[in-house]
Amino acid sequence: MKDLTIFTPTYNRASLLTSLYQSLCKQINKDFVWLIVDDGSKDKTKELIQEWKSQNIIDIEYIYQENQGKHVAHNKAVKNCNTDLFVCVDSDDILTENAVQIILNYWAKDKNDLIDFVAYCSRRGDLLGNPTGKRWIDDERKISFFDLYEKHKYRGELVLIWITKILKQYSFPIFEYEKFVTENVLYYQISYDKSVKLINDVFYLFEYKPDGYTKQGEKLYYKNPYGYAIYRYQVGYLSLNLLKKIRWIARYKGWIKTFNLNKNLIENELKKMNLNKTNVIINLLSDIYALLYKNKYNKKRSEYKK
Repeated sequence: MKDLTIFTPTYNRASLLTSLYQSLCKQINKDFVWLIVDDGSKDKTKELIQEWKSQNIIDIEYIYQENQGKHVAHNKAVKNCNTDLFVCVDSDDILTENAVQIILNYWAKDKNDLIDFVAYCSRRGDLLGNPTGKRWIDDERKISFFDLYEKHKYRGELVLIWITKILKQYSFPIFEYEKFVTENVLYYQISYDKSVKLINDVFYLFEYKPDGYTKQGEKLYYKNPYGYAIYRYQVGYLSLNLLKKIRWIARYKGWIKTFNLNKNLIENELKKMNLNKTNVIINLLSDIYALLYKNKYNKKRSEYKK
């Protein structure tokens, strides 16, 4: 049985998938499964993948779903994963030739020990192999996502190699008519009481594409308000700094008022994450600030409608 699943969500990206496929075919160690979840593509994605499967160079599994978003594809991939490790590699990115070997070397050292972390975590690199991101911690400590981003102020893209049996206990929330939930929603709910293990190898290479999620920026949040409301509450709930906590909860409340969101839908998801309690003082103070954020969001929202 293979130890690693490389998961790729894709939507109308047949023209970009070839580079990733070629990088996987060049792997020094081919002891992995490439699991592709096609999120309703209308191009030649299915035919292309069938051709690659017939070449029998690497082990490929293909799942098709109606267009629902990357987060739904991720949930489906995790459910169908049968290996010890799971890593998401986007359709427009590539891996270095030693990527699989690096991952499996770490797992060979750790898999027989008591595992007290949920994933290996490293920086991504640019297409020349240079590390990206700012304020990276250059050691193999175990740390929560929240501390990495909020305490140590890391800013940049990460690659996560999940321990599948732990990842299967979590999932992205799904809201009708919304097709995007930021990845931090998953990261924060897992890493609230579990750590990731930092590694310093750079083997995942990427560049921002014009149609990618990163380039679309805030527009995605305004188009998918429920998913982003969850994220705003998470940051507020997990913040140790009282002022930051109040501000983020106020942002969350202002967001709900701006979009007239159904709080029950959000609170049901927060209960699943055990993130639905703040004290009375924080709630009172955040109510005062929420109106300011509502006005700010309404102004921004009107700009995106133009």
